[in-house]
Amino acid sequence: MADLQFSSTAAANYDQVIGRLTRPFVPALLHAARLAPAQRVLDIATGTGLAAEAAAEAVGPAGHVAATDISPAMIERARQRLGRLPNVSFEIQDGQALTHPPESCDAVLCNMGLMYFPDPARGLSEFRRVLRHGGRAAVSVSTTPERSLSNRVLAVIGRHVSAKAAEAARMFSLGEEAHLCALFEAAGFVEVESRTETLRATFPSFDAFFAGIEEGAGNSGQEYTALPEALRRVVREQMRRELKDDGGPLEAEVEVRIAGGRR
Repeated sequence: MADLQFSSTAAANYDQVIGRLTRPFVPALLHAARLAPAQRVLDIATGTGLAAEAAAEAVGPAGHVAATDISPAMIERARQRLGRLPNVSFEIQDGQALTHPPESCDAVLCNMGLMYFPDPARGLSEFRRVLRHGGRAAVSVSTTPERSLSNRVLAVIGRHVSAKAAEAARMFSLGEEAHLCALFEAAGFVEVESRTETLRATFPSFDAFFAGIEEGAGNSGQEYTALPEALRRVVREQMRRELKDDGGPLEAEVEVRIAGGRR
């Protein structure tokens, strides 16, 4: 999970699974960042640009959104989707080592990305560094495996691959309110807020959902496709059982934690 240099397959198939699950949470993320017209926004780990697209509408033509990601494939996908928008630019950036100067933006967004950082505390410190005084950062993360869907795959993998178990535990630890808020405060943020958002995710079938994972969508798909074939079958069947697949439409409750703070 530490290496997020996603392949082209991870980016190409992202929206059909990961994007479908995360897009509904974007309005709450933007609300936590207090976005307003004419602001300059830095969207970190933009993926295919879902949060950047919503932010561009919120800040309007007088504002600007820099959509950034560590993965060139993701940035290219975001550019294909949003390149028509005059108030959006695209950059390959490491969220733990941003090249932006201090106090250069009004808001920082990180939609379902911070939990993949090798060092989330360092990432939050960078978010604060590039914010002007009074600016806000807002992030969203998964809460628990049982209330996740795509990231639940990572937890199942961790049960069979010891090297991945600690990574999965670290990732989901950010969903703990006290831990995430403490990280914000340690980075120097004030007025730290946290809330949970829940939705009922639906897919036509389990196979329709898992097809994206099998094609390498996002981090979950990349981790899954890297497994030996026999273990992939085990993980798939365990996911099927846990989601109580009966051959009909798949429904699952998905929960994220959204946290924000002011510089």
